[in-house]
Amino acid sequence: MKLAIGLMSGTSLDGIDAALITSDGDTVQRFGQAFHMDYSTDMRSRLKQALSEARKEKRPTDKNALINETEQIQTDLHYVVVCELLELNGLKTDDIDVIGFHGQTLLHGPDEGWTWQIGLGERLAKRLNITVVNDLRGNDVKNGGQGAPMVPVYHQSILKGQISEYPAALINIGGVANITWVGSEEGGDMVAFDTGPGNALLDDWVREHTDLPYDIDGMISIKGKVNDDMVSGWMENDYFDISPPKSLDRDDFEVSEVSALSLEDGAATLCAFTAATIKAGAAKCPAEVKNWYVCGGGAHNPVIMKMLKDVLDGDVAPINALGFDGDYIEAEAFAYMAVRKLYDLPITFPGTTGISEPSTGGVINLP
Repeated sequence: MKLAIGLMSGTSLDGIDAALITSDGDTVQRFGQAFHMDYSTDMRSRLKQALSEARKEKRPTDKNALINETEQIQTDLHYVVVCELLELNGLKTDDIDVIGFHGQTLLHGPDEGWTWQIGLGERLAKRLNITVVNDLRGNDVKNGGQGAPMVPVYHQSILKGQISEYPAALINIGGVANITWVGSEEGGDMVAFDTGPGNALLDDWVREHTDLPYDIDGMISIKGKVNDDMVSGWMENDYFDISPPKSLDRDDFEVSEVSALSLEDGAATLCAFTAATIKAGAAKCPAEVKNWYVCGGGAHNPVIMKMLKDVLDGDVAPINALGFDGDYIEAEAFAYMAVRKLYDLPITFPGTTGISEPSTGGVINLP
């Protein structure tokens, strides 16, 4: 058994999640207390600048001074988060076997064989004196995979023994939303793919028009009226016709028309777009799903949850109904994948990323 920490900073740019698990790379035996650190307004602004610079660069580079500086600052923030997590759990660095460090995605170009996450694994390993596994997506995209979604191997693991009815599916609503479809407890028939925007567009909209970091408890979108014509127009995007596996970048959708709407109507319409894309994704699953479990920030938005219950066949519930903390599933998953890397076990599969054969991934950085 390995005691592992997982670190996740998602495309919604809300902050850093840290989770603690004990795993043998197959099952997860124990969960520690998790920790979240919100990004400051300045840090969120810096990350947005880095994203803008990355779009100008169009592909990974180590020559951009602003991005390089941001990468170092962001890595050091992860160091602080790990220290906080250790203190919260009464642990020392010597107690930890490995850290799974996702970093911050700037650009995602799987069709060109690359994906770009910033985060200095070697620096973090040396500062903490703990082995760090990073670049968990790189091997997959270099070998023809989409490099996303990455979490299905963990989704399958936590469903095992928890449910009796299959097929089942997990919907993760982070910055981008994705589905993991699991046909049986063995999980060998997994299918996974990004469905469309998750919270990223809605979060951006709310931050642009208010001082709030996101639509807390759906209090803005619940007051709005959905513009169905706008949603229908966005659903004409060719992405929704592509069969899985497939993946997205947070900025792959152009929804500038929403600027003509009020704050509330825009929020409601963006929620409806997320729900519509998940419904379209459900139609791409190999067989009808009996139970849908929702995790990620979107599970806290009652407007999105009600819309999902309205458009999906089968029961819809937050993953918390199974006893898991839906806010930290991704962080736990990267801890789990780091352990699997130590055991040289695969983390991506033909049905989840389109890679030709099950493959391990990640770079091991020793202290």
